[in-house]
Amino acid sequence: MIIGFYAPMKHPFHPVPSGDRKIANLFIELFQNLGHSVKILSAISSWEGKGDAKRQEESRYTIRLEFERLKKDPEIRTLDLVFVYHAYYKSPDWLGLDLAQFLKIPYLIAEASYAPRQAGGKWATGHERTKECIQSADAIFCLNPVDEECIRELLPSSENIKKIMPFASYPDRNDQLSDRKRFSHLYKNLDIESVWLICVAMMRSGDKLHSYYELHEALESILDESWNLIIIGDGEKSLQVKSLFSNFGERCLFTGELDQIQIGRWFRVADCYVWPSVNEAFGMALLEATSYGLPSLAYDYGGVDTIIEDERNGFLVTPNNKLLFVERLKLLINDQRIRNRMRVQANTKFLSDHSLGVVQIRISEILRKFEPSS
Repeated sequence: MIIGFYAPMKHPFHPVPSGDRKIANLFIELFQNLGHSVKILSAISSWEGKGDAKRQEESRYTIRLEFERLKKDPEIRTLDLVFVYHAYYKSPDWLGLDLAQFLKIPYLIAEASYAPRQAGGKWATGHERTKECIQSADAIFCLNPVDEECIRELLPSSENIKKIMPFASYPDRNDQLSDRKRFSHLYKNLDIESVWLICVAMMRSGDKLHSYYELHEALESILDESWNLIIIGDGEKSLQVKSLFSNFGERCLFTGELDQIQIGRWFRVADCYVWPSVNEAFGMALLEATSYGLPSLAYDYGGVDTIIEDERNGFLVTPNNKLLFVERLKLLINDQRIRNRMRVQANTKFLSDHSLGVVQIRISEILRKFEPSS
């Protein structure tokens, strides 16, 4: 099939790295692995984060012009299906649904989110459009169980809801540069005998910054333990984050923004992935850490529990239970046997539930229903 792909929040080639961009590219890779061709419909985003009605209307108008342009493109008429990734009230799909209806072809959405509390609010128009898209979709791929609960209320039956586990590519484990001794020589503040904690997150306001504050508070409680923290990421709040962790001195290493190969090298030499995951849908970096066999510690937000099984491949803590979060962190630092056991479980769970190959089989079965008859 020829699949028209649109990501209203962030297009697959956006210059700023994020989990959202990564998942968009993974879907494209998956479709291509299954033998389908993918045509990116547009790079125009509908995302508006401040509740500015004028900007929302301007975005809608711009995308409407894009729709009119696409209608005149002969290549568009060859599409067999329109696939939209991540539509919700702040980034509604003003393009994919109209195009699918114009061409009379199936319309599929992945990671659609519906928030009833946004009715009549600052994003009311986007909220209603998202509702329309969900109700019009021929299939909805749900990666987050929390999204599924609200979507189900909009539909007469759950037939069109397709549960998909969060997924990632299985990493190459033969990188010669991933050597702990080498890293400790390059970065003198890393004690090779201590436990290396790691997290990967953008440094931006909102939930990410909140997570950094939660992590800092937990680490302040265990200053007498043997640990180093490696923080991978950058963003407009980088100075604030670095200032926050400055009291830990050389125990913290800030790498800045890294590409996927470089992040993988750090995952191979680290001992644990630690991130509070405040209001995360599930956390792409958390999933990738699991793919490298890292035991993880996080709060139980959103779909994080689809990745971490408490006391198996990591520890999952009820949000705001700060005492338990610290206790679990100390346990991971002090008990290598637990870390070793969780490493095995992390690898096993990733291969059985989250690998690209496993999810491809599931999505292939779903797409088969929408293949045009010969």
